[in-house]
Amino acid sequence: MRKPIAAALGAAAAAVMLTTGTASADTGSGHRPDTGVYFTDGFGQFTRPCGTTYAISLTSKKAVAGKGNNGSCAGHVWMRVHGDSWGKWRNSNTQVGPVNSPSGKFDKAQIKGCNESYCKTYTVYV
Repeated sequence: MRKPIAAALGAAAAAVMLTTGTASADTGSGHRPDTGVYFTDGFGQFTRPCGTTYAISLTSKKAVAGKGNNGSCAGHVWMRVHGDSWGKWRNSNTQVGPVNSPSGKFDKAQIKGCNESYCKTYTVYV
């Protein structure tokens, strides 16, 4: 059974998800764009056209990304973190992380909802 995205990212992130407006991002590929795109310092979320919401939370010491149990997307949540350089892409069908930086060097991270070329990559900053 999948964890709800709120459990993966915490109550504060869930509160932000529930209060955000709707925007869209054009992928430029002819595929339908993501909706509900919202990014701010340390947090971001979007919903793929198949109805699944993905979210990421980032501090200088920790990053975690999750895939909601809403919608019908088969794609995993994908995340990579930048400290001194970009780390490798990690993926899971429910949650990636937490990934920790004991030295507190994380400054940005990226999230995407699948590993296909048409899936948009989003960047969140601390």
